[in-house]
Amino acid sequence: MNNTEWFSIRTLTLPATAVALLVAFFIVWLVIRVQFPKKWAGVYGDAVFTFILVWKFSVIVTDFKAVIAQPFALLYFNGGTIGVFLGAMAVSLQLWWNRKKIHLDETGIAACSWAIILTQSSYQCLVVLLNDNPTNSEVITLLVLSTLTVLILWKIAAINRALFLYTFGLITVAFFQPLGLWQPAVGVSVILFIVGIGVQRLASETKSFGGKE
Repeated sequence: MNNTEWFSIRTLTLPATAVALLVAFFIVWLVIRVQFPKKWAGVYGDAVFTFILVWKFSVIVTDFKAVIAQPFALLYFNGGTIGVFLGAMAVSLQLWWNRKKIHLDETGIAACSWAIILTQSSYQCLVVLLNDNPTNSEVITLLVLSTLTVLILWKIAAINRALFLYTFGLITVAFFQPLGLWQPAVGVSVILFIVGIGVQRLASETKSFGGKE
């Protein structure tokens, strides 16, 4: 989806896509906090904090000369598309690094599945509501992703199947959006699909090791 609107918060101006992402993070954190034990809301919150930190300060990597020339650029700019991918990869590495501390179980797998799918779905729907894009692409996005999200979280327990269906659905919807497949949301969705499968594998290994002990 194209960003067509901007929102001002005092001296800070944010694109609607950034606002949608921040609101989606809060909504999903609240859902995870209510639906699952408090621990998993904390894990999600840590992942969100890492993503925002890397995404925001990755401008140092994407536009180093501008930051050196104008250090205050760190307050107003972010790493853009590259920053989004760096943030997603940083979260993946964080989950891997803390895998023993997190101690994934069936509840944890479910929480991760909900977090991955709801974050993407909430973000996509909010981007549609906050921007002005072609009506047909907006309607298709809202109907397909909201319906798919409800069906997946209600009926499908296996994280690999759920993530595959959602990722496939998002890629299909992207064909009807102005930016097509060439948008960060599609690439990040694929990364999150891989992360979700990795989470399931880690949980299986942890369970196997626990059984041997």
